[in-house]
Amino acid sequence: MVALLIGSICPTAFSQNTKPTTSLDDNRREAERLWELAIAAKGGRERLYSVKNLQVSIREKVRYLIRRLPFIVEGLYVFPGKSWEWDDQRPAIFGFSVIVYNHDQDMKFWYLDHGKGGSSGKASLSDSIYGDGAMTSLRYIQLRYFMETKWVKPIPISVEKGKAGRKSVDVVQTIVSGPTRGGKNEERIAFALDQKTHLPLQIIFYTVSFGQEYSGAVPLSDYVDVDGIQMPSKVYGLKTNCQINVDYDEQIFMREPNIEAGIQQWMKK
Repeated sequence: MVALLIGSICPTAFSQNTKPTTSLDDNRREAERLWELAIAAKGGRERLYSVKNLQVSIREKVRYLIRRLPFIVEGLYVFPGKSWEWDDQRPAIFGFSVIVYNHDQDMKFWYLDHGKGGSSGKASLSDSIYGDGAMTSLRYIQLRYFMETKWVKPIPISVEKGKAGRKSVDVVQTIVSGPTRGGKNEERIAFALDQKTHLPLQIIFYTVSFGQEYSGAVPLSDYVDVDGIQMPSKVYGLKTNCQINVDYDEQIFMREPNIEAGIQQWMKK
């Protein structure tokens, strides 16, 4: 999914002070307080919980080897379990794809073209490796753009001071429940909150490989008001246009992708 593909463009470093300066209980309460300030800065829990779907458009160019090539994405995410993504990075090796996940119907549909002709197909999510991965990516989308929704509710557990680039941040560590690619029921995810606006400047994901923990940060910037919610208009430095609670054609989740229908086929006729 795009949530993973964009993650390969430019991992971002962050730093934090891991030395506790207060008792564990006081630190947790401070993390909870900062989380509530961030939710209020985003637009408030009532607005965040009213989100039913998110539509994302990216029309950018990214550096690939010595050239700058098109990076075109159109995505529709209907929470909690549906996504439709049109991803065109031709002529780079990533090629062109349209991927559909529909957990209500237990189906994945796809069209792929890596320069040698297109192919399409479908598979059951419950009978493949894609099910938990698709739900994890949908959860990441909600965390990235909204922090909290009625389906995804991070629990703040601690906070440290840190830096995101040159800005001082409060790094709030949270636990998020739900299936993960590693098969766990809980995942640790941190939010680097601007100390003035309390909006997240980075979301930090953790992975463990061969007993070693690694982290990678998703940079968020240039917040704009979208229906009363503060949304990042740059993700990984890519200009990103968002719409919330759009009308859409439900049939795009019920069939193999129709390439001839074009990039905006998600729109309700």
